[in-house]
Amino acid sequence: MLVVGLAVLGVLCLAAAAILKWVVVPNQARVPSDESTTRQFDGTAKVLLNPQALNTGDLQSALLVNTPVAATRTVKTLATSGDTAQMQDSRTLTTTSGQTVGQTQASYAVDRKTLEATSDHPSDWQVTAAQGLTVSWPIGADKKDYTGWVQETQTTTPLKYLREETKNGLTTYVYEANAEAAPVKDPQVLQALPTALPVSTLEALSAVLPLTPELKSQLAALLPQVTQPVPLSYTYEAQTTYWVEPRTGLVVDVQRAETRKAGLSVQGRTIAAVLPVFDVAVAYTSASAGEAASDAKDKKDTLDLADTTLPLILLIVGILLILAAVVLFLLTRTARKGTLLTLFA
Repeated sequence: MLVVGLAVLGVLCLAAAAILKWVVVPNQARVPSDESTTRQFDGTAKVLLNPQALNTGDLQSALLVNTPVAATRTVKTLATSGDTAQMQDSRTLTTTSGQTVGQTQASYAVDRKTLEATSDHPSDWQVTAAQGLTVSWPIGADKKDYTGWVQETQTTTPLKYLREETKNGLTTYVYEANAEAAPVKDPQVLQALPTALPVSTLEALSAVLPLTPELKSQLAALLPQVTQPVPLSYTYEAQTTYWVEPRTGLVVDVQRAETRKAGLSVQGRTIAAVLPVFDVAVAYTSASAGEAASDAKDKKDTLDLADTTLPLILLIVGILLILAAVVLFLLTRTARKGTLLTLFA
């Protein structure tokens, strides 16, 4: 009975190792149904047009220059369906006084393992028809280029792998995204920006905005000839660096510089992307960077335990138990033969 017991325990250990390796870990290596992560940023607005102050005619407060700002981003799971998750990405930008000067919210349907946007989702989900990565990197990120989604322009941009680098005590992969200037299409952003401005307001802004002398001269010559409000159009561009812990796909630090520029249509002549109305650079606060690194380390340790450590221990124990059963069986068999030989001697 002991031989059978050891053999059964050995087989069970091998089976448990296989289940952990090929069933439990794959189920863990995907976006959880209760995901909710908030990160804080701080930085500086070189130029920031405050739409609320502009709408009230408060030109003194309408343009902020070299002003400290804070930002918050929250990513959470709204719903799941099999291997698909509905993820919500909420972003807020505030001044140091706490005044909100920018706020957007978007929802995406993503593959829970690759984090790629997908069209395979329940029909009642209200999501943006995105492409590529939207909210984070895949669990098990590779040293390769990815495609990222730019919500503001509704376009994609390359996420280029640069190097491996230690960040906050973790080995990370560094990626860079350079979203080239493109027309703003996000309705939430456009709704907060003026579609046209009176000539007097433009003259006041052009006097304080960081424009080239040539452009200032050009506007000084054109604007006095205009009597109607000047139509505006907007472009957006961004340069972002990400530090990603590859095992978990969690971002442990971010540095981002974003720019919006307004183009003017004056007397049938379009002067595209000349007025900077949003030039903001932010990065994780030290506290958020520490939290992100801690989250990545904890999740990495959990995945490593279930994927490597425990299966290896169970594999070794299972083999040893089976070997013990074999040895005990052979010893018992030899002892029985010896007993029989003695009886018939």
